[in-house]
Amino acid sequence: MQVLTNIHRYRPELTGYRGIAGAPITTNIIEGLNSHVEARLFALRSFQSVTHAKLWFNGYILKRRFTKFTDCRGKFKSLNGKRGVDMTKKLEVAIPAFF
Repeated sequence: MQVLTNIHRYRPELTGYRGIAGAPITTNIIEGLNSHVEARLFALRSFQSVTHAKLWFNGYILKRRFTKFTDCRGKFKSLNGKRGVDMTKKLEVAIPAFF
């Protein structure tokens, strides 16, 4: 029940993409990331503990979110040089530079 309450509470943020003209409504980007992560997770079996695997995975996601886009083409060309985290964060939140 708590999960549904949180989803309802954050509904404006979760559906905010609907108010942006030209925003993708497909999950292909997410599926692409998921398949990439799935391939990486196969190697997690060799970690010494679950804690080490979690640390690596958190670092991997941080690196992906803080790396600037470089290969965007077409209507997404304007994203080159921008970071994913900068495009999705709230304006009042200051994010430290990790990388």
